[in-house]
Amino acid sequence: MPASGSARWFVVPHGTDQRLLVQWLVQHALPAYVPGALTRARSPLVRDPALATDAETRLAEAIAEEQRTHEQRQTELKQQLAALRAVADPLRDRLLFGTGHPLEDAVHDVLVAAGATVTRLDAVYGTNSADLLAEYSGRRVLVEVKSANNRPPQSLPDKLLKHLNTWPALPGTEPVDGGVLVVNHQIKLAPAQRDAEAYTDRAFADALTVPVIGSARLFDWWRREDWDAMRHAVFGDTGGAQPPEIVPDADPKASGRPGLLSRLRR
Repeated sequence: MPASGSARWFVVPHGTDQRLLVQWLVQHALPAYVPGALTRARSPLVRDPALATDAETRLAEAIAEEQRTHEQRQTELKQQLAALRAVADPLRDRLLFGTGHPLEDAVHDVLVAAGATVTRLDAVYGTNSADLLAEYSGRRVLVEVKSANNRPPQSLPDKLLKHLNTWPALPGTEPVDGGVLVVNHQIKLAPAQRDAEAYTDRAFADALTVPVIGSARLFDWWRREDWDAMRHAVFGDTGGAQPPEIVPDADPKASGRPGLLSRLRR
């Protein structure tokens, strides 16, 4: 019964273990609402800080300080995680479920994160060229980005081949070393249920003359920061060139390993 004299009611789910209920009442409800009862019973659950020894007080203060430090560090880590997710969530969604320009933008961003210089071509040539021009370590490739709700049609590589053939005739272009087709396939399926490769017909896949990369594969390289694998898949052998210098994270407490957020700030 509270000091005010008004009753306090608690709703307990049916079947609750009575021992747990009594334990909660003794350890939490009584100290919070009827501390006088515990005092009269000389319960060790109620301790008057004014009667504590100096050693008890020092240790209690140390525990409180540790708790404050832990909560502050946890807040900092949660803020860092939120900042990373603010970058990762849109890219994750676009690479795994995107189509059209959002998917193209995501491919652009992960190639930039891998150290490539990437130019959007639609604004310059419209549909007369591939979607992107990517450059790294002296190699230049056209990147065509497509999507398919189910398995991609076998006609998609022809679109890239057409752009490779017409590229030299476009004004202001320089020679390229090849092209890459990026396909976000089987969008209607959960990523774990999709085929690992865009084309599962081995005869057709082996006959391809241009690389075909699933956007889910790009996402996997990006999330693991496996930049070498991504660059090798897109540009081929670049002669073991060193990646460009990366701006470290602003947080001095962050890991020495460059993070996704710092790579995308460039």
